[in-house]
Amino acid sequence: MKKIVIIILVLMCSQAFGLTLMGPPMAELKQGQNGLGLNLSYSEMDIEERALGLTETLKDVESFSYLVNLGYGVNDNWDFFVRLGLTDIEYDDIDFDGNSKFAYGFGTKATFIQQDSVVWGGLFQILWLESDDDILGIDVEFDYYEIQIAFGPTYEVNGMSIYGGPFLHFIDGDIDYGILGITSDIEQESEFGGYIGLNAELPENANWCIECQLTGDAYAICTGISWKF
Repeated sequence: MKKIVIIILVLMCSQAFGLTLMGPPMAELKQGQNGLGLNLSYSEMDIEERALGLTETLKDVESFSYLVNLGYGVNDNWDFFVRLGLTDIEYDDIDFDGNSKFAYGFGTKATFIQQDSVVWGGLFQILWLESDDDILGIDVEFDYYEIQIAFGPTYEVNGMSIYGGPFLHFIDGDIDYGILGITSDIEQESEFGGYIGLNAELPENANWCIECQLTGDAYAICTGISWKF
C-alpha cells in the first residue's frame, strides 16, 4: 500500500502547474475599449509537495496552457481581464500525459508613469484549476491557484515595444487522495523571477507578443495574439 501511495503522489503532483503569458506590464486598453486575446504558454518547473510528513520535489513538470483573454479598459491607465481555458501536463519521468478540467482566472494591469517612449506599470493575475483522476482504482482530486505579479518598463518605438521586469510567482493548493484519507500541500519551488518580451502591432487593430519567463526553478515560453475593439 505504501508503494501505491508514493506512485499516486508522484502522478498527481504533475497534473497542472505552470507559468502563463503576462504581456506588457502596463494598461493596454483605452477607457471603454474591449480586448480579445488567445494565449499559448509552455513552461517547465519544479514543484514542492508535502505529504505524510515528507517533502518531495518533482523535477521538470511540463505544462501547456491554452487560454482566452477578455479585457476591458476601466480608464486609460487601468484595465481588467478574465481568462478561460485549459492546461495539459506532461511528466516524462513516469511517461505521464495528463489533462485538466476547466481553468479560469482574472487579472488587472495599470500604467503608473509615462516618460516619452517608456511606460512604467505593473500587473496582477490569478488562475484557478482543478482536476480529478482515477489512479489504480483510487479517486484523486486536487485544486490550486497560481498568482503572478510583475512590475517594469515597456519601451515603445515604431509600432513595436520591448517589455519586462521582475515578477513574483506563487502556487498554493492541495491534493485529496480519496479513500486513502491523504491530503498533500503543494507550492512552487521559487517565488522570484524575471521576464522579457516583444510586442508588435498588426493590421486590423491587432497585436502579437512573445515572451520568456525565468525563475530559479522554472522557465516559460509564451505567445499570444490580441484584438482591440
